[in-house]
Amino acid sequence: MKKFIPLFYSLLTVLLLACNKDEIHNTEDQVGISSVVHFAVLQMSGPQYMSVVEGSTFTDPGVKAYEGSAEIPVTVTGSVNTDQTGLYILTYSATNKDGFSATTTRTVVVIAGNEMPDVDLSGKYDYVGSSTYTSTVTKVAEGTYTTDNAWSGATVIPLVFVSLDGVTISIPNQSTAYGDAFGTGTYDTGTKSLVYTISLPAFGISNSNRNWQRQ
Repeated sequence: MKKFIPLFYSLLTVLLLACNKDEIHNTEDQVGISSVVHFAVLQMSGPQYMSVVEGSTFTDPGVKAYEGSAEIPVTVTGSVNTDQTGLYILTYSATNKDGFSATTTRTVVVIAGNEMPDVDLSGKYDYVGSSTYTSTVTKVAEGTYTTDNAWSGATVIPLVFVSLDGVTISIPNQSTAYGDAFGTGTYDTGTKSLVYTISLPAFGISNSNRNWQRQ
């Protein structure tokens, strides 16, 4: 039996050496022999929708980007002119070392003045003529709202609009799937009816009324 003991330990030593040689070391950027791709992740400071009163100062809360745990540069396109009422889009983008990019946007609306107290048009609305079609209006900033549909049931057009007094509505020029849209509108506090008057120049549509009733 003794003559087999050295052979046994020799085989065990070879196996241990082989295991040590092939030992896998995982890191943030590598698992075994495979490289890990970290896509750019954008983290926005502040809200996605902001409003600022005409003539005041706008400060961009900013966006940070990370590739794994490392912060990477962010490119910002677009600007906000606080001397001109309207809707402005800021686009933030970052690209990882493998060339994959990520983007996010912030919508800033320059409003003509401060909102009157206790104004809020948020809620569920039915399309007049067919309660099958509904829309949701959400207040996203001072005097500023989004609606997931301002047109009709068959054609869905989300829009951003402004109302400072809860009666008069302004729809700043903005891009949609149907081209640029803009217009005006009114809200009747008695009947709780909301009327958008929308223009879509790309389709030859000018001042078309769309009526919605608050539920």
